[in-house]
Amino acid sequence: MTREWAFVNAVIRTVDDRDSVADAVLVRDGRIVAVGREADVRAAAGTHCRVRDLGGRTVVPGFIDPHNHLSLTALDAVSLDCSGMLLPSIDELLHEIAGATATMVPGQWARGMNFTPFAVREGRAPTRGELDEAAPNNPFFLLDVSCNRAWANSAALDIVGIDEFSPQPWGGQIERDHAGVPTGALLQAAMNPVQTASWRAIGAADWDATVELLARKMADYAVVGLTGLSDAAVTPDSAEMYARADRQGVLPFTVHQMHTADDFFGKQDLRRIGFSERVRDRESNRLRGGTMKIFLDHGFPDGPIMNRVHEGCHSHTGSAYYGKQEVVELAVAANQLGIRTAIHAMGNWAVDAVLDAYEAVRRTGGNDLLRLEHAYVAEPDQAPRMADLGVDLVAKPGILFGTGPFFDQAWRGAGQAHLRVVPLRSMIDAGVRVSFGSDAPAGPYRPADILWNAVSRMSMTGAVIDADEAVTPEQALRCATINAAYASGREHEVGSIEVGKRANLVVIDRDVVTCAVDEIRGMEVLETIVDGVAIFSVLDHLDTDTDTSGAADRVSTGMEKQA
Repeated sequence: MTREWAFVNAVIRTVDDRDSVADAVLVRDGRIVAVGREADVRAAAGTHCRVRDLGGRTVVPGFIDPHNHLSLTALDAVSLDCSGMLLPSIDELLHEIAGATATMVPGQWARGMNFTPFAVREGRAPTRGELDEAAPNNPFFLLDVSCNRAWANSAALDIVGIDEFSPQPWGGQIERDHAGVPTGALLQAAMNPVQTASWRAIGAADWDATVELLARKMADYAVVGLTGLSDAAVTPDSAEMYARADRQGVLPFTVHQMHTADDFFGKQDLRRIGFSERVRDRESNRLRGGTMKIFLDHGFPDGPIMNRVHEGCHSHTGSAYYGKQEVVELAVAANQLGIRTAIHAMGNWAVDAVLDAYEAVRRTGGNDLLRLEHAYVAEPDQAPRMADLGVDLVAKPGILFGTGPFFDQAWRGAGQAHLRVVPLRSMIDAGVRVSFGSDAPAGPYRPADILWNAVSRMSMTGAVIDADEAVTPEQALRCATINAAYASGREHEVGSIEVGKRANLVVIDRDVVTCAVDEIRGMEVLETIVDGVAIFSVLDHLDTDTDTSGAADRVSTGMEKQA
C-alpha cells in the first residue's frame, strides 16, 4: 500500500543549490516527490494522502554527523561516566569507581568514559595505585574524553602484558616513572591492547546485548535530529557489531563505516587482503563502507604537528604516526584499490602533509572523495590549495565550547597570527566544502550545539575564539546537512529536501536561520523522520492530520512509527 504524507504550513528549508524555502513537501513511500507551494503540493497528492499542518514550524533535511565514534559511545550504558561535570574531584571519581566495581564479578572488565584531567579540581589523572585501590579485583580502563589517552590499573596492564620491559609501541607511548615502571598512563597507540581487550570483554561477550546497546544509543541520536553518521574508527570488532545490527534490521538510520586497523590506533597494511576486503565489505541500505581512516598526528604528549613562527624563526612541534612520504604512499595505494581515505590532521604541518598526499592522488587520476578530518589549528592560507584539490574538510566546531581555550592557548599559543583555531569561514570563503562532525564523545553530538558554536564561536569561559571565523546560520545548516552528505558519499540520496531523495527530515521548533544567535542552541527537535518513517516524535498531542479524501483522522504522530 502506498504511504503518502504532505507536510504543509511549514518553513521548509530545502538546502538545495539556491537554499530555496518552500512551505510544503510531499513524501511517498519514503521518497520526496514534490516540494514547493502548498497548493501545488496538495495538487500532486494522491486521493488518500495524509496532510499534516505543521503550524508554521520549520523542516530541515535530516542532520548527518560525518565524524562520530558510535562504536565507543554504544557502550556508554555499561560504562561509568567519569566526566568532570559529574565527578569534579579525584576522590569522587575513585569513590564511584569503587562503588561500580564492588558488585562486579572478580576479573570482569570495567570501563570509565569521558574523563579529562583539567576538569577535576586536582588537575590530574588518578594514579595506577589509586585505581588499584578503587578496583582491586577488576581490570579497569579509564578513557580520556579526547579518546587519545587512557589510564589503566595493574590488573588491566597485567592482562595485556604491559610491564617494565614492554617496548614503546609504534604510534604511542607507555608512560613510566623514574624506575621505568609503567604509571598506568597510555597515550594513543599504547592504549590499543587495553582498549581492544576491554571492548571485546564487554561488547563481544554478548553480541545480542551489544546490538541492543547500539540501537539504544542510536535512538538517543535520533532524539536530537541525527538521520545518518560516519563512525570514524571502525575496528574488526565494531564492524562485526554493525554487521549483526544490520542483519537484524535494528539500525534506525544509515551508518557509514570509516575503517581503521585491527586496533583503534593501529597501523594500516593495505597488502593484507583481509583488511582491504573488510573496508569494502557491507553495502546495504543502512550500512555503508569503502573508507579507510588514517591517523596522522598525535594529541599527546606534545600536541599536533605544527609549524610556529617566533620572531621570523620557525619551530616545529608535535608527533606523527607517519612521515609525509608514508602518508602519500598510503593515500595513493588506497585510491588504486578503490578505497576512499579520511585522514586525521590537527595541526598546520599535518594539514600540509595531507594536501601533499591528496595532490599525489589527483596526479594518479584519482578523482573520488578525499576527506581531511579536523584542522583544529590551521592556516587560512592553506584554504585555496585545499579547495583547488577538491578536498572535503570535516570540521568540529562544537569542540570550541569546551576545548577551544586549550586549542587556543596550549596548541596555538601567543603571537601566531598565521594560525586559526577551527578555521571555518576562511575555508568556506576559499571554496572548500566544509561539513560539521561532532567527534563524539570528544565533542557534543547535538546539532543545535554544533550549529550554535559555528555561528557564535563562544567557549565555556565566555571568550569568543577567532570571531572572524564565524559562519552564517545558512552556511552552518549546509555544513550539517548537504555538505555532510557529500563527506559521507551520500549526496545523491540525502542531505537536502529535493525531489527523488530519501525522505530524511527533521521538524524543529524554530527557524535556526532567522532566530537570534543565542536561540540556536535552544533548538528542540520535534520529529525525526528517516525514509518517511518517524523514528522520534513529540508531536502526538499537537497535530491533527487530515485525509485528502475528505475524512478527518487523528493519527498518533501523522506518520507510521518504526518500532
